[in-house]
Parts: sequence; structure tokens; C-alpha cells
Amino acid sequence: MTSGIRSATVRHIALVLTVLASCSSTQAVPDREIKVAFFEDLSVPEHVDLVSPSFLAFEMVVRRRLDDSDIAVEVVQLDTGGDAGAAVAMALEVAADPRFVLAVAAPFWREPAEVARVLASAGVPTISLSPDSSSPWRQDAAPPGDPLELWRRLVPDRRAEAALLADLAARRTPEGDPEQVCLVSDDSPYGAQLLREIDARLGVWPSTTIDDVAAPAAAADVASSGCAVVVWGGFPPGARDLARAMRESGSNRGRPVDLAGAALKTTVPPTSPAGDGVVVGSVACPCADVTLELGLASRRFVNAYQSEHGVAPGVYAAEGWDAGRIASAAMAAGAVDRAGMRASVRALVGFEGVARAYAFAPDGDLVAARAGLFVAAGTRWLLLPS
Repeated sequence: MTSGIRSATVRHIALVLTVLASCSSTQAVPDREIKVAFFEDLSVPEHVDLVSPSFLAFEMVVRRRLDDSDIAVEVVQLDTGGDAGAAVAMALEVAADPRFVLAVAAPFWREPAEVARVLASAGVPTISLSPDSSSPWRQDAAPPGDPLELWRRLVPDRRAEAALLADLAARRTPEGDPEQVCLVSDDSPYGAQLLREIDARLGVWPSTTIDDVAAPAAAADVASSGCAVVVWGGFPPGARDLARAMRESGSNRGRPVDLAGAALKTTVPPTSPAGDGVVVGSVACPCADVTLELGLASRRFVNAYQSEHGVAPGVYAAEGWDAGRIASAAMAAGAVDRAGMRASVRALVGFEGVARAYAFAPDGDLVAARAGLFVAAGTRWLLLPS
């Protein structure tokens, strides 16, 4: 079998990065070598903006925490490319290598259920940063052992984001208007699943799902439907194309249309410069933006990230930093094999992080988790009341 683990390094996203303990003439060479598998999908549009911040934050805190220890940690990025078969093959490789003591699910990765089963059956615990990754015990065949040792999710799952967008759409529609909500996506698995979740939560509010992927056709469908609210589920390029097509068609001039985007910091500007009533840039995200926070922990994180990478922390970077703190603290305390890491994960019932104060339910998901509503303004997000 050709290995699915790649070993090249690129400027923005290191596909394999080894974090070695600092060595000097008086220091011993690290005698404990462990690995962390960072599963991600780099086929998503603008992945450098959407996926890399969480990895860069995770890697940075692990490296800083363990730099003076006798532990060598290799953080291996595994790009599944959106291919479920490739993802399972990579999971099997991770399961077969006992040096892998932890897996991390990156944002925007729709984890196949089989990957969760493979990792859980091998006793590899997972910290998830993805609303779409699968709890191993939600499957028909529960893995052996105690599931509490196997999985923690640091972000709200997809249902929280869908509930927020459905509520937002319902509140922004005028009463009595037929087919008030248009649901449009770029036909990505991420966007399509989000729209299905939103549609299921709209209840009595009528909705129209726009099947045309091409922006001009979708804009024409929106115009003919009479929708007052458009909910976008997908990635930034598609959102920008749809907003542009709606402006250029002129069919929405004088009628406000709210393009509520999903989870994308690099989405279209907050308002249409054409002044034609198309309002874009409302961003629902199951993540946190702490770039404007004044707390000491937040400022320390923002300053460290910006100093090392030259840009403000991007989407899911705060959660990546928190995941790195959890993992590196466990390793520094002696969790250098799967059994030790499972024991550490089992003990993790709460955590005071930069992104939020985490409290975990028995299934490993967050307690009372909610998505946030933001206005994307350049590299900063402005939190809106929801």
C-alpha cells in the first residue's frame, strides 16, 4: 500500500512538522518519540485561510510547551482531499503505528464514520475541531472499551450552527410572505449538509432550495422565488459569486435580501457597495474570535500567534491553541502512549480555554454549545446579538 502520510513542507501549511526538544551540549537527545495525526481536507476552497490557522496554533503551543523536554513530537498533517476511502486508509496507517497517541480532526473535515471506528478500536483518542466529525459511539457498532476515553469535541456540532441560521432566517422574514427563505449552497458536502439541517429546523417557515450551482442561474432563481432572505451554506468563492450575480442582475434592487453566510471569515464584505439592497457578510460560526478580547490569556494568544506568523489568528485558531494546550499538558505529564493519552482524555471534563470555558457532556460533546453570529469586517469579526 502506498503510504497516505506525506513528508513535504510548504510555506503556509507544513504537511509534516517535527517538534524536537531543544538540544545543547549538556542535553540528552529526546528518548521518547510520539506522533499526533492531524486529519484535514485541503480540497475545500481557500483552505489556507480556513484550515491552516488551527494547525498553526496547535503546532505552535505543542512546540513551545515541549521544546525543553525529552519528548519529540511529530505532528503529521494528513490531507484526505475529501476522499472517504483515502481517509480510512490513513486512519488504518495511524492505527497500525503505535507512535500515534492522539488524533486531531481539523475544521471543515467531514469525518467518515469508519474513520472514527478505526481510531476508536485502536485506542487512539481524538480531539475534534470540526462540527462534522463523528463520535465513535454514535455508530451502530460501538468500539470496545470506555468511549469516555476516546473523544472530545472543542466546538459546537453542525446542529448548533443550523439552528442559529434557521432562527435568524425566520426572524428576518416578513410575516405572510410565501416561500420566504431561499437555501443556496455551492453543492459541497459541507454546504449541502448544513442546508439540510437548516431546512429541518425552519418548521412552519416555507423554504425553497436552489439547486442551480452556477451563480447567475441561482441568482435568477432567487429573484423569481420572491424570497426575502437567502441563506448561503458553503465556502467564500461561491458566496462572492452569488452576491455579485444578484447585484448584476438588478432583479433585487429595492428589495432587501440578506445573504447569511456560514462559518467563513473570508466571506464577502459586510454590505453591498452597489447599494442595491443585497446585504452580505452575516457569518454564523461554531467558533470563537478573540482578536478583540482584552483578557490576559486572549492577548497572550493573539500576540504569540501574530508574532510568529505575521497575521492575526484566523478562523478556529483559538480552538487549535486550546487543543494544543490540552495535548501538550498531557504529554508533559507523561501521556506518551495511547493508554496514557486515553487516561488524560477521560479526566478531561472541563477546561478553561482561550476560545471558551469548555464543559463536556458524557458523549464528549460540549454542554449547551451555541454557534455565534458575526459580521466579517476584514480580518476582524464583530459579534452580533443572536
